[in-house]
Amino acid sequence: GRNQPAAAMKTEEKDSPSQFTVVLPGDDVTSHVTEIQSRPSSLRKKKPIKLGRGLKVVETPTREGGEGGKEKSNNEKNIVLPNIKCTLAGRLQYNPSSHTIYILTNTKRYVPQIHDRIICIIEDRMGDYYRVTIPGCTIGSNVILNSTSFEGATKRNRPYLGNGDLVYARVVTCFDFSSEIEISCTVNRGRDDVQKGTSSSLNDDGGASRKDWMTDEGTYGQLKRGTCIQVSTGLAQELLHPNNVVLQSLGTSGIRFEICIGVNGYVWVQSERPEYTILILNAIQNSEVMTETQVRAMVKALVKTVRQSILEEE
Repeated sequence: GRNQPAAAMKTEEKDSPSQFTVVLPGDDVTSHVTEIQSRPSSLRKKKPIKLGRGLKVVETPTREGGEGGKEKSNNEKNIVLPNIKCTLAGRLQYNPSSHTIYILTNTKRYVPQIHDRIICIIEDRMGDYYRVTIPGCTIGSNVILNSTSFEGATKRNRPYLGNGDLVYARVVTCFDFSSEIEISCTVNRGRDDVQKGTSSSLNDDGGASRKDWMTDEGTYGQLKRGTCIQVSTGLAQELLHPNNVVLQSLGTSGIRFEICIGVNGYVWVQSERPEYTILILNAIQNSEVMTETQVRAMVKALVKTVRQSILEEE
């Protein structure tokens, strides 16, 4: 996410379950979710695990007291048991920072889902709303952003965006392809916080920053300057994991940079020098086809080469 240096990411390998569990549409993963929820780290969160991309709850009717193949008596009761099943093919993944389990998959086109972090483009303004385009999305311009959906924004004090401006936001409503999708540049505080109307600094958005939009230090908002490139949706999902190797390696290299990753397959980077920005983007793109050991060696070699080049120029 934005303004979160990769060096600050904590390594939680013990909380990364089923990293190599490959699933197909229709597979039942209830046991995997239950196992993650029962871990000490999950119990400390005191909240149920969230289901992300590619997972849904399916209610399976059964009968109490009966056995398969035997005739059911009139006294038996129908019981509905919730099961968690897959709707996509890919790898089962768990993100401990947001307490979310999802399916990591690489699709050609992005399909919006609630809570997704995306990079989008302002297309037009309509009163109090902006018409937005999500690059790489299966839906056209059926996306809106309220002009006050920024941290600390009011009708009198809000950002004014122009056509073509880049924005880092999250999906807040997404019902079906026929209705409008709404995005927001505010941090998700969680259902309980919203219902109580509290202004707690805690949030349910993976540690995203809730700083005022005027400071330019919040997680979401307008992306000024910097460079944006397109990557595969699978790589974008990998980069959002707190234990991502390439971002950890870049974070410990001493290079200061900001990065925003949209699950729609776009990455925005800003650093102190253009050479470093190119280095970071090259490292990210190269990491998709490398092992963890190769990624660390690649980042180390790139940093060494670029720094030597900068010294020679000076």
